[in-house]
Amino acid sequence: MIRAPLLASIAAISLISTPLAAQNASADAQRQAIFQQMLTDPSNRQLMRDYARLSVQARDFEAAAATLERLVDLEPNNATARVELAIAYFALGSYAVAEYHLAAAQSSGSLSPEQLTQVARYRDEAQDRDDRSDYRGRLAVGYAYADTSGEQGAFVTGSVDWRIDMGDADVTQWITEFAFSSYEPGDSSINSRSSGRLRTGPQWRLARDAYGPRLQAYAELGWFQNDSTLSGDYTSWGVGLAYANPINERFTVYADATTGRQIARAATGSDFDFYDFDLGVTYRPSRDTRVRLSGTMGGREEVDDPTPIEITEASVRLAAQHAFDVGWEHLPNRWIAGAWAEAGQAERIDGGTTTDVDEESYGVWLRAFVLEDIYIETTAAQVFEDSVTGGVTTSREELIYTFQVGWEF
Repeated sequence: MIRAPLLASIAAISLISTPLAAQNASADAQRQAIFQQMLTDPSNRQLMRDYARLSVQARDFEAAAATLERLVDLEPNNATARVELAIAYFALGSYAVAEYHLAAAQSSGSLSPEQLTQVARYRDEAQDRDDRSDYRGRLAVGYAYADTSGEQGAFVTGSVDWRIDMGDADVTQWITEFAFSSYEPGDSSINSRSSGRLRTGPQWRLARDAYGPRLQAYAELGWFQNDSTLSGDYTSWGVGLAYANPINERFTVYADATTGRQIARAATGSDFDFYDFDLGVTYRPSRDTRVRLSGTMGGREEVDDPTPIEITEASVRLAAQHAFDVGWEHLPNRWIAGAWAEAGQAERIDGGTTTDVDEESYGVWLRAFVLEDIYIETTAAQVFEDSVTGGVTTSREELIYTFQVGWEF
């Protein structure tokens, strides 16, 4: 069941994302003509620049690197040519050589602010890829309190992202992600919940540089207890395809589609086939500010039942965050403030009974790093929910506060 908010987000993302331009025959003919001119005038620097530019467009990075090497030999102070040479080596997977030329260009003092930002990004990426194996993660423990119901309890969340560079020409990485969460409000509560997910698979960087489309095929295993749609203990398996495209320093679009089965661990429980689809765009107007618009939709259908339970969901979310330094001596140096608004709808059909749920939530949060990788964070969220079954509406309103201590590694 896709409603207007999700359709609006999809329309906005479609307007922002841009298809890759195909290499045309006239550009290739122009490149070959310039190459013939270079054979008769090998020291012509303008011909070198033109040939290198057209070689990059044709994805012939070896030809571009060879030509730019000669140009840099002739013009050792040409920082722009050195940056272009570094990017060509980056695309070829020679990250150490790329990092050398990027460092030289960065220290030249002749790059524009835009070029310096580009060089910094490529240097970070080159260093990460040269390591071949890289992991990062997060672990947080905290306490949540719901103002209206008075329910409260401890929670823990964590994630690990491990990337292995496969070292091939397509810049393939094998990415394994593990995430878990648990909330235990107390023995008298029915709202205890926990979940875990392991996802692994290869990612291909189709453009072979720091920007451009990336595609990952993955397999996924999971388990959960009392998630947002199903009560009880379940394990799950799924397969999916994830797409991300950092178009430039400001815009990134992404999509993720998964399908699989959720299997009840209790003998009396029911199994469900499921599908999930996510779509979004991130905009970064500056290094410290990020805005994300995303939409999700999904469905569950009971397996092996003549009148199966069917559940459909859709939501749209807008979130923003900004990092800053308060500049006070006795306070943490790095702060991040964020806010979000989300609207969702769900429909559950169980035999002849239909239940529609509309939910809205708004929240703000503030994170302060007391050490380089240790932070404290507090959140306040307002939730509104209307559930309609058989013409009877049940409304719920909740104000939720959380406090947590986290570690990024």
